[in-house]
Amino acid sequence: MSDVEFYQLFEPKSSTYTYILADKESREAVIIDSVIDTVERDLKLIKELGFKIRYAIETHVHADHITGSGILRSKLGAKYVLSKASEVDCADVLLEDGQELNFGKYSIKAISTPGHTDACTSYYCEGRVFTGDALLIRGCGRTDFQQGSASKLFHSVRKKLFSLPDQTQVYPAHDYKGHTHSTIGDEKKHNPRLNIDVLEDEFIEIMDNLNLPHPKQIDKAVPGNKICGLKDSEELNPSDNSSGIPEVSVESLSETHFGNVNILDVRSAEEYMGELGHIKESVLVELDESFPEKLQNFDKGKKIVFICRSGKRSAKATETALELGFEHPMSLAGGMLRWNELKQPVAK
Repeated sequence: MSDVEFYQLFEPKSSTYTYILADKESREAVIIDSVIDTVERDLKLIKELGFKIRYAIETHVHADHITGSGILRSKLGAKYVLSKASEVDCADVLLEDGQELNFGKYSIKAISTPGHTDACTSYYCEGRVFTGDALLIRGCGRTDFQQGSASKLFHSVRKKLFSLPDQTQVYPAHDYKGHTHSTIGDEKKHNPRLNIDVLEDEFIEIMDNLNLPHPKQIDKAVPGNKICGLKDSEELNPSDNSSGIPEVSVESLSETHFGNVNILDVRSAEEYMGELGHIKESVLVELDESFPEKLQNFDKGKKIVFICRSGKRSAKATETALELGFEHPMSLAGGMLRWNELKQPVAK
């Protein structure tokens, strides 16, 4: 085993493991399968250890919890990573089988392992394989929803995961019996569903007769994870203010995945590139006489946050958008002054 720095963390409600791997020298790191309920714990640990998270990686679109990767991206600038088969538009990196991601002097390799879902991907790094729900300790993920296929899962495990060296350590996305890890060799021998003596037809029969209840959070988790970790209840919503113009706070915006929101900066080009900087994901749309015409290029049904220096021009822009029939326009309270005051990331 290499000297890559390694942490295994646990979220008890969904019995989910989150993993952090880091290069000891550069402090560059990746995090795998974060959970929104424990993301503040993860952020605290990352800060304490001085890690620079390059990638927030998901093994699949989870059905039992909402990911914390959207918040990690917002707060740390990490790139959100999923399989290309997930078709999640808000992800920064959509990996194909065999692609690698670098952090410091290490790399982590994607291994496509569909079956639990079409998008399931395992990740190999320095003698460890992170198997998501494809291979659990003495078990495997279910195959009865999200394009699940027992036949695909059988071949993913047998042909891909079981082709790894026997001493490879197995770290799954979940465990419900108190185990922390296994090895490929042990799973070949002792996994009751997938050991090397089990035939494909036998495995399919086992999976077809599990009769498991649906995950409790599936109705919220799957839609939330398809927009990179936003809960419907925590999606960007305007706050109350005396002016009657819908506003959103810096704190709320900074914790929101920008891919689900249009961020429009209505300052001049000089201000946009000036001392206060701008939000990297924002688009410059100056508040001038052609502003109403320029707004027609944006989806009226999508949430829009207008930004200026202090909040006055963005309030006017919000009012104009409301008059034009936009459904969810908001002004950033306090503008870039407040954004900078709270030390949020800016581009210049």
